[in-house]
Amino acid sequence: MIRLDDNIQDDELRVLGKPSPEEPKKKGFKWYYAVAILLIISGVIFAAVRLFDIRRNEIVPDFYETELSDTIAMSETIPVMEKLGNYKDSSKAYTEHIEMTVNDIPLDIYIPHNAKPRLFIGTPDLNDKNVIFTTQAADIRADNGKINGAFVLAGEPKAWGLSKKGYCGIIDGKITIGVAANSPLFEEATETGGYFFRQYPLVDNGKLVENEPKGKSIRKAICQRGEEIVVVMTSEPESFHDFSQALIDLGASNAVYLVGSASYGYFRDKFDQLSIIYNKQRGGQKYENHIQWVKE
Repeated sequence: MIRLDDNIQDDELRVLGKPSPEEPKKKGFKWYYAVAILLIISGVIFAAVRLFDIRRNEIVPDFYETELSDTIAMSETIPVMEKLGNYKDSSKAYTEHIEMTVNDIPLDIYIPHNAKPRLFIGTPDLNDKNVIFTTQAADIRADNGKINGAFVLAGEPKAWGLSKKGYCGIIDGKITIGVAANSPLFEEATETGGYFFRQYPLVDNGKLVENEPKGKSIRKAICQRGEEIVVVMTSEPESFHDFSQALIDLGASNAVYLVGSASYGYFRDKFDQLSIIYNKQRGGQKYENHIQWVKE
């Protein structure tokens, strides 16, 4: 039985029966969903571009960056050899004298400046002020008093033969020091008016060369050290081995022996003061020879 409420008014309408459940409201597309999707897409694109750049840089490195990094690495691993001499005065011809100790071996180092090298046979004249440095070069044979090994003086061969493998050639004022049984510099010196002599090799491309004489004596050598040509002499008797090692530690890449012991020689310094390395011994030899630097 359906019961009507007594309180219903005349102008009201009441629906009889069970009320139907309310239908859910349709939800609209929210704006923040779009923002989130855009952020996700942007992130994916950025990650892809970044990964591409990294892979590209790994495969094809930037040329200029590579060149610069290589240059820095080379400057750090390859030391630049500083010159021993003072080259501020580029005009005056003189000999610079430096005293230095290497491996507990006291050394006298002579560096000719602004002068031309040559070979000379005879006894140098102390009064010749054109000569700024002179010291004996090739050995003299004990049996006949002649020069031991090949020797060229101003284009004229004075001696032949291979007594020692070390050599020093002077062509157009440039000194070349090396070690070889046969050197084209002998013929070149003959053809161009140059100079050439042989001596014991001491240092060959930075490596020590052993020699037969094992005793100790005052040692002397002409050396190539970087861009410098220097003459180095011990102040005390030393073995060939210890002297050669000292030259290597000094920085010499090539070196050949010069007549050692108390061999005659002298030099003129920046103030034109003459200094005798060793005094002239009595009874000079006919083929006594010197390497000299003279004013141009």
